[in-house]
Amino acid sequence: MENKIAVNIIIEREIMDAEEVFIASSPDVNVFAEGKTIDEAKKKFLGGLKIHLDAFPDERQNLLVENKDECEMPMVSRIFL
Repeated sequence: MENKIAVNIIIEREIMDAEEVFIASSPDVNVFAEGKTIDEAKKKFLGGLKIHLDAFPDERQNLLVENKDECEMPMVSRIFL
């Protein structure tokens, strides 16, 4: 059985050249992707992550999940002052 990995991703909405785009990034690996929809950004991110891990296989070890039921979930919040 292949070991599972877990990667936290952040998706942010941006306006570029008067068009809405979504940027997917990760604090866990140096991968970024953009798409016109959230799903497109996630799909491109996954493709970039696979290429990144092929190029840097040692980073896979840092992302291994020993028990897939025990995943740490980040907390995301926005504060307005």
